[in-house]
Amino acid sequence: MSQETVAPLSLTSERAGELISLLTDGLLHTQDATGRFLLKLHDGTLVDTKGWEHPTVFSWEWTHGIALTAFAHVTGAKRSLQVALDWFETQWKRTDGKGAPKNINTMSPFYALACFVEDGRTKDPKWNGWLDEWAEWIYNDLPKTKEGGFQHMTYVNMHDQNLWDDTLMMSVIPLAKIGKLLNRPHYIEEAKYQFLIHIKYLADTVSGLWYHGWQFTEDGGHNFAKALWARGNCWITVAIPMFIEILGDSLPKSDPVYRSLVAAWRRQVDALIRTQDPKTGLWHTLVLDPTSYVEASASAGFAAGIFLGLRIFGPDAAYQKAAELALSGVINCIQPDGEVSQVSFGTGMGHDLQFYKDIAITPMPYGAGLSILALVAWAQLKHAEGAL
Repeated sequence: MSQETVAPLSLTSERAGELISLLTDGLLHTQDATGRFLLKLHDGTLVDTKGWEHPTVFSWEWTHGIALTAFAHVTGAKRSLQVALDWFETQWKRTDGKGAPKNINTMSPFYALACFVEDGRTKDPKWNGWLDEWAEWIYNDLPKTKEGGFQHMTYVNMHDQNLWDDTLMMSVIPLAKIGKLLNRPHYIEEAKYQFLIHIKYLADTVSGLWYHGWQFTEDGGHNFAKALWARGNCWITVAIPMFIEILGDSLPKSDPVYRSLVAAWRRQVDALIRTQDPKTGLWHTLVLDPTSYVEASASAGFAAGIFLGLRIFGPDAAYQKAAELALSGVINCIQPDGEVSQVSFGTGMGHDLQFYKDIAITPMPYGAGLSILALVAWAQLKHAEGAL
């Protein structure tokens, strides 16, 4: 990315639409040419976590789910909708309707599918069955930690007794959305609890930022490397306003859950404002460590989450300034082919801080997805302000 100091955001709705189209092109053409980023499962199955649609390898992971989430928020764009629906159709046919092995991360596409069903962008009845099946699995059968937290089970590891900040975005948001769609209030109540238990064990009381993970142990527990990792934090910045918007009037501002979530969100954003890199507009991959590299996907997520929060919770000039500077920095990372530079590869739980600093940088679907989400959230805020 450019080493010049980032300029203030200069953006029109037309330019935002052009960038979303460009990012969609980049997402569709991103490939793992060497196989370096393929995920190999215990049974020999290969999962392409980098490319959008591999002709022979399974392509279903949270990396795709986050891009689908972005497409669900793009309105009036037939191409974005078709790309998303084509992905679901491909996965249905590849698996004979069985879907991927169920885990925290493979649940992530179902937020988008629930959005498409809810607003009538697809009327295929088979999707309702999928939404029902996966939500029932998360609610009833997903392994739980002590105190009933969603255990961060993935393709390759049960992560026994682990809570990760990723979980709220990947599984709890889809559960809440399906709960609203299918009128299952017990899903909503479970989702509320998951937010509260994750706040309890992952929110750092000193900085206001969030630790990547927590593990319950026989003698208590620990936060692994105590990493205040940027992309893990951005899931919180996005998920809290998304969750509150999903619940709508059923979660009044006087509700203790509403108050707890907004307080945690504001505390985190206050910390982000203090730690934003003024030169690039981005955040370091370890938010409090300026020797770690700046990372674009997390910064796009922070921008998206702040814009969402400003629209839902009300104006704040300092927050808006930070989000606009971040979006300007993210736009600087969008390459002519639509790929997003300065994106870190999928990151498991690290046991020391150097682990996060050593994660490879490579274009990924969530880099494009979070950038699209930031552009959409910016446009929604401007529209709400009457500026578009």
